[in-house]
Amino acid sequence: MKISKKNVLSFVVVLIISLLSMVSVNSLQAEVFTATAYCSCKKCCDKDPSNKWYGITASGRKARWGTVAVDRRLIKLGSRLRIEGFPDTVFRADDVGGAIKGKCIDLWFPSHRKALEFGRQKLAVELVSGL
Repeated sequence: MKISKKNVLSFVVVLIISLLSMVSVNSLQAEVFTATAYCSCKKCCDKDPSNKWYGITASGRKARWGTVAVDRRLIKLGSRLRIEGFPDTVFRADDVGGAIKGKCIDLWFPSHRKALEFGRQKLAVELVSGL
């Protein structure tokens, strides 16, 4: 096989495109996000308990401890995350929210009181792979 400048250039272009495709949503490495909290109540989600979608996330799963709402432009739904301050929990990006834009996440809590107690914090968030 003869190696030409055209072949080398083609290889370099394919290599660059491959590398850039890896630097996407799933390349998140311990970045600081603004973290807020929510629960399934009417104040947080605008759904009454009689609504069939009450407590159901954007991915169709029931919200529970470990559920986190994300901006899906940065973190894919279904991604697993480690969040600073919660070493025993692997969170799952199962929800989205109107106010969740950019480097913001919203952690689900079982009560409105617990969500308010959490407040607003800056926390390191890391994508977990291989689980």
